[in-house]
Amino acid sequence: MWLWIAESIALALALAALPVVLVQRRHPTATVAWVLAIFFMPYLGLLLFFALSWRRPERVRKRYHERDDAFLRRSGSWPVIGDADEEFAHGEFRALADALERMEGFPARPGNAVEFTADGRTFRETLLSGIRSARHHVHLEFYIYQNDETGNAVTEALCAKAREGVECRLLLDAVGALWFHKSCLTRLRAAGVNVDFFHPVDPLRKRFFINYRMHRKIAVFDGVSALTGGRNVGDEYAGRRKGEREWQDLSILVRGPAVLDLQQVFLKDWYYTTGEALAPARYCPRPQAVGHEVVQVVPSEPSPLGSAAEFGHLLAIRGARQSLRIVTPYFVPPESMHSALVTAALSGVNVEIVVPVVSDSPPSLWAGRSTYRELIEAGVRIWEFQDGMLHGKLMIVDDHWCAAGSANMDCRSFRLSFEVSCFVYSRQDIPQLLSLFEQYRGRSRPIEDPLAYERRLRDRLRCSVARLASPLL
Repeated sequence: MWLWIAESIALALALAALPVVLVQRRHPTATVAWVLAIFFMPYLGLLLFFALSWRRPERVRKRYHERDDAFLRRSGSWPVIGDADEEFAHGEFRALADALERMEGFPARPGNAVEFTADGRTFRETLLSGIRSARHHVHLEFYIYQNDETGNAVTEALCAKAREGVECRLLLDAVGALWFHKSCLTRLRAAGVNVDFFHPVDPLRKRFFINYRMHRKIAVFDGVSALTGGRNVGDEYAGRRKGEREWQDLSILVRGPAVLDLQQVFLKDWYYTTGEALAPARYCPRPQAVGHEVVQVVPSEPSPLGSAAEFGHLLAIRGARQSLRIVTPYFVPPESMHSALVTAALSGVNVEIVVPVVSDSPPSLWAGRSTYRELIEAGVRIWEFQDGMLHGKLMIVDDHWCAAGSANMDCRSFRLSFEVSCFVYSRQDIPQLLSLFEQYRGRSRPIEDPLAYERRLRDRLRCSVARLASPLL
């Protein structure tokens, strides 16, 4: 009797929720996945849907852009930053750069100096040095901020600068900062550091978010230099953990005009979170050319059908003529990107992908493995990194230019998160990055058998379930 009542209620709830799921503007595969989840696991499926997917990406994106427009109206005039020079304007990158500018508004900027680092200790010292040498302001935006040796060192440096009168702001994602220690927050605020949290997860507040996280990593020092990439603040990102817990990652130090675009991303995020409109005239000094790299900053926001990060990577894959070298920690490509990789390989492009063999997200790991068969049969070569957690995000196109930043090659990064990438249209740094790619590949095991994860029933089940759930990951 009670079982029949429970089943009837579950069916009624599922039928009632069905129109809500169907009218939401999302990719068809995600819609099908949610319908199946709700009907086969009605209570759990409904709970997950309303917790994770009730707020539609287009509504979040619309609200962000409304706040963005309000900030631009209130903040005053912005400094004039030079666009790419005439030589670049007629080059092979122009179509891609123009498409990205139309999507997110930042053009490709010449005159930058760029330094890539895969060494966690160098990242830690660069971050601390940037804070300690700042004279006017420090703006930090991270997903995770650990309460460990590295986090304490950054906290101490921020507190010291704030006491000197330097303006220090720290913006953290509310989910990534769930373990951010209250004593650390107290120390920072007592010293005069402004700290706030992006998209709170308190269900008692009017605006409650679980998805739509701020996954960007940006550190701006006096508006003249900036760090970005894939690293958060913590010992695992600073090379202070060994063995399986050691994380391999990539950071980018930018100096030059593109720094002001990263600064603008921070200022907009700060206004979106706090309502405080910081004047660009105060935080954006007149840009000076300090190098020869052309850099395009590509921020992206949640979008049900693809963000600037997704379309930028997709256009890059479709535009490759000779080679594609990809490093990503979470490889769950949308269908369009999966097809583009297959098409590129079948067209004779040398496509190589390095992913981790261990992951802090096993469902994403197995969802990625479920795509291996089609990719390998098309000619894509895949390696699984064996030395710890590979967390770097890098794509090298035709040994000629690259894209790097915070965005992973998965649906969550491309469609549910706030990300930022740098497209660097320069040959100058490519030899260093190719050497890094070779190092990663040398520490990896090649996956040559298309059926490597389909021969055992247990692996097939893992792949099948993860692939079915991949639109929700």
